[in-house]
Amino acid sequence: MKIGIIGISSLTMELAFRSARQGHIVTVYNPKGNSLIRDALEKFGPTATTGTLEQAASADIILLFIPKDDLENVLNQLPDVSGKIIIHTSGLIFDPQTLLSGITNAMTYKITASLLPQAHVVKLFHPVDLQDKNDVRNKEQIFFIADHRASKNYVKNFLKQLDFSPVDLSGRIHLQNKGLNLDSIFHSSARRLDN
Repeated sequence: MKIGIIGISSLTMELAFRSARQGHIVTVYNPKGNSLIRDALEKFGPTATTGTLEQAASADIILLFIPKDDLENVLNQLPDVSGKIIIHTSGLIFDPQTLLSGITNAMTYKITASLLPQAHVVKLFHPVDLQDKNDVRNKEQIFFIADHRASKNYVKNFLKQLDFSPVDLSGRIHLQNKGLNLDSIFHSSARRLDN
């Protein structure tokens, strides 16, 4: 499988390393310049290289980590990504208790989905576990949300291949959003009754 990475973070580099270790072809494009990561990728093995934006975007799965200020500019430079799976990664989340609110308020994810309506955008969250990672019995959890069922399953299997324990929060977010909508409808109806 070909994995394209656009933007650099600790999570995209971890995903690049794990993908290369599984034998996937990994192409990384850093909008800030590829020279910054060339040395690190050499250590990942022969299947991980730097490339152009077009090369990274031609992959089977595209992983994104672009700061909000640069997001629209970079996404507008992409070739047609209709039907492609785009995994939008986040910064680190240190408190898993705030995970749901972080997901619902994820502005860059919403911007990405609105700018690439024909792509299947999946949001990936990786809470930082500050516990001892020497316990090999437990796989590292990683959380995601997606609307497109086939993409959701594809990403879940991909993450399992990379030795993560993927947790699909799509249903919880859907219910939370419905609850938020019902709550706003309830308050709006209550105001009308008061008048």
